[in-house]
Amino acid sequence: GHGDRPAGDGGDRRLMGVRAWAALISLALLAAPGIVALAPAQPKEVVFLGFGGTHEKNLREHAIPAFEKQSGIKVIYVAGTMAANFARAQAQKGRPDADVLWNNDLIHIIGKKMGLYETLDPGRVGNLRDVHDVAKDKDGVGVMQGFQAEGVQYSTRVFRDKGWAAPTSWYDLWKPEFKGRVGLYAGTNAYTQYFIPLLARIEGGSERSTDGAFKRLRELGPSAPTFPASPAELDNLFKQGEVWIGTNGSTRVYELQAAGFATEFAYPKEGAILFANWFDVLKGAPHPELAQELVNFLLGPEAQEAFAKYVFFAPVNRQTKLDPETARKVPSQEQLGKMIKLDFEAINENVAAWTERFNKEVERR
Repeated sequence: GHGDRPAGDGGDRRLMGVRAWAALISLALLAAPGIVALAPAQPKEVVFLGFGGTHEKNLREHAIPAFEKQSGIKVIYVAGTMAANFARAQAQKGRPDADVLWNNDLIHIIGKKMGLYETLDPGRVGNLRDVHDVAKDKDGVGVMQGFQAEGVQYSTRVFRDKGWAAPTSWYDLWKPEFKGRVGLYAGTNAYTQYFIPLLARIEGGSERSTDGAFKRLRELGPSAPTFPASPAELDNLFKQGEVWIGTNGSTRVYELQAAGFATEFAYPKEGAILFANWFDVLKGAPHPELAQELVNFLLGPEAQEAFAKYVFFAPVNRQTKLDPETARKVPSQEQLGKMIKLDFEAINENVAAWTERFNKEVERR
């Protein structure tokens, strides 16, 4: 009997040794970096810096749910002004906390020059195959989300009451019957910053030679009752009957029309301006592959149809199908061919000087 006890103790000790080793091995496995199966999977997400207003509503209601369902990737939508979103991307250069920036032609060029954006990977962004050439960046950095036209907006009620024909030219803005009733944005607004070089071109100058445009704008200045900084302010001037005709983007006009206001958009015979929004993947983005997947989805026919239907941006994807009513409100292929594409490199170099000059000479402040 006594001879069994030490053996029994030794057996317990050996068993404990095996248990201890098993525990140590499982701890080591948990701590080993390459063993992901034991750690809970991180939810996949992508951070998108976007616009507010109807653009945000459209994405949140239509494109984002479809993308999340299809991909299993969560979209964190950060709504802000373009200036605020760009300032954020600039401040975090190379180590942003966001993945994709939505911007316009000018911010696209400025950020590209600063090296803030990543090249798109055609392998991940397969929809680039169906994107119009005009909507592609020549260096493959970013891509247009869609485009609108900048042209002439007018109040169909006033024109009908006065028996006037619809405007056909940029020069209609200077007609004496519109004195004091012309809608012209402030020099800080992108629509005016695009109108200046357009006017320079049709006056025989260019983006780098704008004296002719400013001569014309000085004549037009007194016809504007005020210089609204935002599209919402210009909308109100039209609604209140303060302005009857003005420069504006086609998307703004059709949004106002959709809200029940009697207004229409005219493509000037000298050429409307091609005004685009862009998607740029931020360099050093926390989720680079997912960012490219999101851009790819937003370029697809489903998302492109929603941009046309709900915010009146013409699709960049050739495969997009539109109903006739939507098609009427976005620039057609034929109109796209006639639109004027500005030189944004040159605009970037001159826009600060133009804004100052517009303040002094046109707004007289």
